[in-house]
Amino acid sequence: MGDRGRAPVSGVLVSICVPTYNRADYLVESLATITAQTYAPLEILIADNASTDATESICRALAARDPRVRYVRHPRNIGLYENHNFCIEESRGDYLCFFHDDDRYAPDVVAENVAVLDAHPSVGIVCSDWDLMDETGQRFGGRRFAVSPVTRGLDYVERTIASGRSSICCPGTLIRRAALGKVRFPESGPIGFGDFLVWFEVAERADVGHVRRTLWSYRQHARSLSRRPLHAMASDYLENLETYFAGHLARWPAHADRVARWRRLARRYAFWTLIYELCLHARRERGGPPRSRVRSIFELADFALSPDDVARVRATLHRLRRGPMQRVVLLLVESLVDTGLTAPLAWATRHTERFRARLVAP
Repeated sequence: MGDRGRAPVSGVLVSICVPTYNRADYLVESLATITAQTYAPLEILIADNASTDATESICRALAARDPRVRYVRHPRNIGLYENHNFCIEESRGDYLCFFHDDDRYAPDVVAENVAVLDAHPSVGIVCSDWDLMDETGQRFGGRRFAVSPVTRGLDYVERTIASGRSSICCPGTLIRRAALGKVRFPESGPIGFGDFLVWFEVAERADVGHVRRTLWSYRQHARSLSRRPLHAMASDYLENLETYFAGHLARWPAHADRVARWRRLARRYAFWTLIYELCLHARRERGGPPRSRVRSIFELADFALSPDDVARVRATLHRLRRGPMQRVVLLLVESLVDTGLTAPLAWATRHTERFRARLVAP
């Protein structure tokens, strides 16, 4: 491909890593947005986890016509995060990112993120705002973060633990290899929130950058790995954060009080997440969403809880509850569920962002 219309060469090689597995139906569109990046110099490393669909032919054809593309096919599926770690070892750039095989990227997303790393040597990872889109490519929401262009790393960690929402998202983040060092994706433990362990450890020694522009779109569809019930995600959240907390204490023994506060924040977030799941369940029991516009990926997925699921969620809430407010709220929610008077719970699902803001309030 020619260089017409591309941005001037900055001198820093960027590696776009594309781990993929059986997403040929979305891969063509995603790769088109990746190869349209205005930034140079660029390498595009596609790591195919032994796909059984048309992925191989698509990627080999692209590599034959675009010299920036390097295609590697594993003889067997080595696992999601193992493939991410393979990309880290195999890629050559001083900056690297993971662009997923089912998302869309603005042509200047790499250039914008590079500009932040170039301008701020203390920043180790940077991401922009992003849209959420469904399997047809229609936008149904987005992630907008009212944060500073540069945030102290440990402040980012605490804000993320408290809110359960990170301004750093794997498919749109640019990483400074020197800041990443020997940190790698966890190859054991649950998949959900596994990338948080990477961002948090990098943020222990580096600042976190943010571009307040929408520069990519995160696709949610039936085969998305994040398309799971909330109680499953909350379980992954707590388990992976416990792994991180233990590692953080081993690296920073003087941070015992900080980690104790983080544990409380993580439990608080998990508690309110499960309250939200019961509210969604109640709304669905009443006949579905009251409006056509979907506002969260969990509303889009439309998971139905079985009676056993509801019982497990309630048991977990009783284990997590702390303090008088959580006890009162849990008692109220359970009473409404048991009596069938669930209109207030359905109402609450329309105000999740307001409630989330309370999680990060001082």
